[in-house]
Amino acid sequence: MNIFRYAFVWATIPLLAASATGKGTTGHEQLRIVMVDAEGGAASLFVDPTGHSLLVDTGWGTNSPPAQAGPNGAPTPGQDPHPPTADRIVAAATRLGLRRIDYVLITHYHADHVGGVIDVLGKIPVGTFIDHGPNRETPGPVENSYQRYVAATSGHKRRSVKPGETLAVGSLVLTFVASDGALITKPLAGAGGPTAQCDTADKQPGLGGEENDRSLGFMARYGVTRILDLGDLTWNKEKALVCPVNELGHVDLLLVSHHGSQYSNSPPLIAATAARVALMANGARKGADSAVLETFANAEPKPVLWQEHAATRSPQLNRPEQYIANQDVTPDGTHDLEVLIETDGRMQVTNTRNGYTESYPAR
Repeated sequence: MNIFRYAFVWATIPLLAASATGKGTTGHEQLRIVMVDAEGGAASLFVDPTGHSLLVDTGWGTNSPPAQAGPNGAPTPGQDPHPPTADRIVAAATRLGLRRIDYVLITHYHADHVGGVIDVLGKIPVGTFIDHGPNRETPGPVENSYQRYVAATSGHKRRSVKPGETLAVGSLVLTFVASDGALITKPLAGAGGPTAQCDTADKQPGLGGEENDRSLGFMARYGVTRILDLGDLTWNKEKALVCPVNELGHVDLLLVSHHGSQYSNSPPLIAATAARVALMANGARKGADSAVLETFANAEPKPVLWQEHAATRSPQLNRPEQYIANQDVTPDGTHDLEVLIETDGRMQVTNTRNGYTESYPAR
């Protein structure tokens, strides 16, 4: 099947030239998303047409520790020093016309997701924090990350959520499908039915650390568009969401789990969600594992995959350069991937490095 079956190329006008009110060049109300370059961490900013905002994870903080092996000894790629992510988050917020962030959602307490909380709070006001509850990965450095998070968010509203609960961020509505190791127990509206490749073998539990298994994951709906973000939820947990019954259903936009790690992104998940477009928050030496790139390349239907970085460990499997925000390891361009979504389901993705833009009509 042609990978561009959904796509036709729009003029390479910068995506977020739309006004701060959310009115874009088409005159329709639009959801705007910026997947911030967090150097293999995670930070995605959502803004609805009325200016309501959600930041999912805060990337690396100042003096964040390098990636380490998980408790089970499984190696975590990427040992380079990581620049803090907060300045990049604030730059994205400024482009979107924000002076504060309404909600900050922390998927789990690994340093590449929660490390930037203190820095973000020092640069822009934040309303409410959303998380899965207490850290479960002890002993180890994650407990330190969690305690810093608790101290930093003291005095702010904080809500720990369970599967099945919802959160409205203006016209963007999130339904939580995974939290603290628990999963939804019945299909979402429009989901159900069998999933292909459910005979795929399970993997060892706890890969990369127990907090990954406890990631806070959600399905977001904007108009008719469905957006899935499972944080770093691991292979067995995500497989349980779609096997033997597909409790998630099809999605339009997939924020690829776990930076494209082979510990996640099982073939059943990719088959069951049948995403039209997928964004991968990988680093040059972290994530975008060859097995995952092959899973996406062999999926049917095939999502149009965009990468934050060219993967130096599997360069032969990288997407064409126009779909990669950052081509070089050094100097890093700190370029983002930006998405514009109409209420009727049309989407547009732009690579800020080169202004390359593709649009995708509604299903």
